[in-house]
Amino acid sequence: MINPSLDVGALANEFKTDRRLMVKHFLQADIAERARSACMQHVPFSTHYVLNNMYQSKTAEEMAKLNQQDREAINKQVFSAASQGVGFIYEGYLKSRINTEQNSQANLELAFLHQVFDYLSSEEVLSTIKQITGNQDITGAEPQYTRFTPGHFLTRHLDVIPGRGRRYAFVLGLTKGWHPDWGGLLQFYEQDGTPRNAWIPQFNVLSLFDVSHIHSVTYVTPFAAEQRLSLTGWFVAKP
Repeated sequence: MINPSLDVGALANEFKTDRRLMVKHFLQADIAERARSACMQHVPFSTHYVLNNMYQSKTAEEMAKLNQQDREAINKQVFSAASQGVGFIYEGYLKSRINTEQNSQANLELAFLHQVFDYLSSEEVLSTIKQITGNQDITGAEPQYTRFTPGHFLTRHLDVIPGRGRRYAFVLGLTKGWHPDWGGLLQFYEQDGTPRNAWIPQFNVLSLFDVSHIHSVTYVTPFAAEQRLSLTGWFVAKP
């Protein structure tokens, strides 16, 4: 699945500069195209957000059952916390059980996406990440598919969680034609909160960075005309 023409040595040298880089054409083109199509059509995304300092997740069905007053109350609390630099709201999909009794197109595409999940912890991928980062302790990946649409964001934070073994965060872009004015940028910061540069979502580009980098996903504007789709997560080592 990885693009065989990647120059891993050159990528490793680039990564040394600031322990982050963007890898263009990371997957083979047909694999990336199929993953994008499956995410757009078949993934049962759930909405993830922080409410009263607690992680919440609701399926599309659960969100649909909320009345307008409940939705507004959730948004009010989420945005109030965000004004203090805390929280997020976006859609995600973690690996879950497929209904193998149904040979539907949706199940086939989900099965393919689950293969991509598993592939990220394969020896081929882990070997490549070890070569790029110089870290031989990497043991696996913790991925999820994500979708950011208007009103979604992820405030400034670090990905370091004690006991989880996270070493490198990654965002594999599955979005085409994203305009920077739409928001949804992977924004990096100095330790004091001063903004550094920001990376625009790009198709089949792997953004890879050490978890010591402070970052956010900027607010997706109401006029964003596309979905910000990606496969995100962490390459991990034993804690």
